[in-house]
Amino acid sequence: MSKYLLPFLVLFFTSSAVAEQTETAFLQKYCIDCHGADTQEGDRRFDKLTLGKLSTSESEAWHEVLDRLNLGDMPPEDADRQPSERERLDMVARLTKKLTSASEANARPQTVLRRLNRREYDASMRHVLGLEDMLADQTADFTPDEAEHHFDNLGETLVLSDFLLSRYLEASDSYLTAARKLASQKSKSRSWTFNAPFCRNMPNPDGQDRDGEYQHLRENSTDSYGYLWLRKLGRGVPAAGRYRIRVKAEAINRDHPYKESILRTAREDALRLAIVAGDTRAGDLATNNSTDVTLAEFDVPDNEAAWLETTAWLDKHYQPRFAFPNGPVKIKYMRHQLMRHHRELFPKFLKNHVHVFATMHPDYDKKTAPALERAFLAEQDRLKKVGKPYDVFGTAHRMHTDEAWIQFYKEYNGPRIRIHEVQITGPLAEMKQPVASKFFPQSEASDKNAERLINAFAKRAWRHSSSDVPAESKSHTAETAVLLYRAERKAGAPQLDALQLAYQTILCSPRFLYHRTNAGPLSDLELASRLSYFLWGTPPDDELLQLAATRNLAKPSILRQQTERLLNDSRRSRFVESFTNSWLQLHKLGTMLPDRVEHPSYYNERLEQHMRTETRMYFDDAIQHDKPVDLLVDSDYSFLNSSLARLYEIDGVDGHQFRKVNLGDRNRGGLLGQASVLTASANGIDTSPVVRGMWVMECLLGTPPPPPPPDVEPIEPDIRGTTTIREQLAAHREVATCANCHRRIDPPGFALESFDEIGQFRTHYDTGGWKQERLAEIDPSGVLSSGESFADIAELKSHLMQKLDLVSANLISKLIIQATGRIDDPLDKTEVLTLAGSKDRGVRQIIHRVIQSEAFRR
Repeated sequence: MSKYLLPFLVLFFTSSAVAEQTETAFLQKYCIDCHGADTQEGDRRFDKLTLGKLSTSESEAWHEVLDRLNLGDMPPEDADRQPSERERLDMVARLTKKLTSASEANARPQTVLRRLNRREYDASMRHVLGLEDMLADQTADFTPDEAEHHFDNLGETLVLSDFLLSRYLEASDSYLTAARKLASQKSKSRSWTFNAPFCRNMPNPDGQDRDGEYQHLRENSTDSYGYLWLRKLGRGVPAAGRYRIRVKAEAINRDHPYKESILRTAREDALRLAIVAGDTRAGDLATNNSTDVTLAEFDVPDNEAAWLETTAWLDKHYQPRFAFPNGPVKIKYMRHQLMRHHRELFPKFLKNHVHVFATMHPDYDKKTAPALERAFLAEQDRLKKVGKPYDVFGTAHRMHTDEAWIQFYKEYNGPRIRIHEVQITGPLAEMKQPVASKFFPQSEASDKNAERLINAFAKRAWRHSSSDVPAESKSHTAETAVLLYRAERKAGAPQLDALQLAYQTILCSPRFLYHRTNAGPLSDLELASRLSYFLWGTPPDDELLQLAATRNLAKPSILRQQTERLLNDSRRSRFVESFTNSWLQLHKLGTMLPDRVEHPSYYNERLEQHMRTETRMYFDDAIQHDKPVDLLVDSDYSFLNSSLARLYEIDGVDGHQFRKVNLGDRNRGGLLGQASVLTASANGIDTSPVVRGMWVMECLLGTPPPPPPPDVEPIEPDIRGTTTIREQLAAHREVATCANCHRRIDPPGFALESFDEIGQFRTHYDTGGWKQERLAEIDPSGVLSSGESFADIAELKSHLMQKLDLVSANLISKLIIQATGRIDDPLDKTEVLTLAGSKDRGVRQIIHRVIQSEAFRR
């Protein structure tokens, strides 16, 4: 049991001398020397604090005192006077109790008005109109939601601008048009069969393709022309629906004769085939497309053609294309290196297509090359003047012509995926009746019935009965939409057009765009919405709405049952993804990319995607099996595939599928050893103990220091290696205004210096680039502000395991923010202290406690 939040469970001690000591007397005795009238270290002054009617600033100051006492770093270890452990614990207990009482007495419940963020808006539109399978993203041109404290669902940032309202008008029309087309669609299923050549990927044709037999995929889909597409389906499928897609494919040359460092593909991994859908109207199908959606991935059997099959939704005009996601990258660079290191395997290409003065040639000599090039150009100029054939020089030089690429690929025996045949069938007959079909009747209904449809649509869109609307807010009722429908019909508009305009009015109303528009405690229907958006990211389903309508959902036992139901559903993955992006700052992944030369595996093994998967599976497993919050700090397992296992230098993990793996390494256990966290807390080029230390304080312990003073220059790493970051920070701490915070931030960051910018373990700094020359040895030791010393990351985690009360409280706080869109609410802070006092620290039970709390219902 942790020694720092024991007071939440055991509040008082028998010593009357200690018990009589007031909170202000404690501050006077141990804190005022550094935070009083004469000295205010860190711009903190505590000599005037009282526990009466607290102002916002006083409440924040007392909560900071409580956090520092919980961390054990106040007073600092070098202070002349130190409280005993009993004094510290008693102070924490009584301060917690009084802050709770004071907050309850002084605070007033806040109602946060917040609109749906972009992710919630899209999910809500799809739910209302039955477009969950649609591939097109109608919110692609929306301005990204502003994030505060890394959360993109906060009421204070989710404001509604004129520009965004115009986007809502356009998007709602697009969603409704898509639903209307789907409702009226009566396409018959048909089948297509495609044989090689499927397309002509120009430039760079493959010399081993065989028309009528097969065509090859040779390179990673992140490279130019990495997709094989279907020329005869150039306009995409003719109707939206579910399609059966079958591909006859085989992998060849996985065990190739070249250096693995040149191709950068792992011989032990099966070659992967991806089926990627893209809009044929959006760009070149042979390369990446902004509309791309991966439908399926397969391990391709070696040297034996096999049928691979998936069933997936395709929008009208979308085409399934085929990619090689773990294929070689940077083809021109690869070809250059193959000539350097494997010249004997490309005799005809070298002889007929590569000049000796070209840098690709293995005999290239930078001293003789200029003269040879001048002689070549002079000869080509002479041939041109006399009308004889000559070579073109420059980007169209003969080693880049189609003939050159054909010859190169004739001699190239690197990994390829051979596509023999493609079959597509659809739309499949088993497709369900579209939801929108009942709102867009195919035969004209009476206007009275159309008005009933409008009211039914409002009920579905507004997530409650259309009659459940404030009487004073007529503009928010379905009546407005009905009046608009009548006006359109009177003006001669076709019924379906008039209905669509009425529905668009409903979808652009505050009742749809906002989570709630009323103040005070949540109604039963609002509770259903909050629960569903929290755990599924979508509007509530029929079961939740029915329980809300009968006023049963708010009953603790029923609410717990429904929470269990939602957590047991696969749709919880939306919560896991959104919450880990905000809480752990994984949204930063991909914003500061590592160097391609220094970290090629990050790209050709798609490590960014795998990093996210590991952390999401890890947290999701904690939810499903109610694992204790301890595992956020340390554990002996994680979820890995072969690519991450190679990054972590763990043997015995084969294949692309993720599975639970025992780590056998104290460095890796918990969140601090996961590459997602380590990459998100770096900048792609180098690492900083300050940034990673801040991550520990903010994301793990929930005790972030204040921002640095505006007049302090940030620390830049010394890329020459003449000083270590530890030495630079030591000098930085000589600045009085910096010392207090850096004493807390830097030590955890020093331990995390054992990992580079993509999470690889290291013992030395290096120069980067190809040479990777070693520089200074990394010193991962440190002393926490509470006085505990550690030698490395493993010992740091041992100390952090004694602060699990803070970890638990932080998780609860972040869950409340995720659920409510509120931040810095005094009542929420009070409730966090109460909820964190439970003995049960299982992650699933913590979620239950948050949902049962008063904070969740405000």
